[in-house]
Amino acid sequence: MLSYVALALVFLACAGTGAMLSRAMTLRARELELCLQMIASLRAQLQFSRPPVERMLSGLCGQSQHPAFLPRCLADMRAGKAFPVAWAQAVEEQPAGLREGDRRHLLALGELLGASDAAGQREALQLQETLLATQLEQARTQRDTRGKAFFMLGILAGLTVMILFI
Repeated sequence: MLSYVALALVFLACAGTGAMLSRAMTLRARELELCLQMIASLRAQLQFSRPPVERMLSGLCGQSQHPAFLPRCLADMRAGKAFPVAWAQAVEEQPAGLREGDRRHLLALGELLGASDAAGQREALQLQETLLATQLEQARTQRDTRGKAFFMLGILAGLTVMILFI
């Protein structure tokens, strides 16, 4: 009886690992989608109203969906940190499923906002939006192919272990 419980736990561990890897790919794609929405909103605000950076971020945080690092950045800015420092710390410390390449693009974005005139910022945001869109396309492809494969491999590995030990 105890051996069956142990086998069931091994199966659950294998299946859970596959599900966790699949979920990480889904989270990365979702976070990149939210970052692209954030960039589009920032570009629109810079084109029409040109508010200060803190007000733009506050408006984005007030929306129901925003990147996971944004509230931390806004809180640090309100605590007295400069925007580039608050942005960099929030992007680096927020475990939102983003990879190093994704974070590198977001860190570059933090250096661009508030650093030049509105037209220059819009052009820089357009470039970053294009780069992140490429990252998003890769993340979606990986999610759709590898994510399902990892999930199924986890289940199959668990079943294989169970069959070998029964």
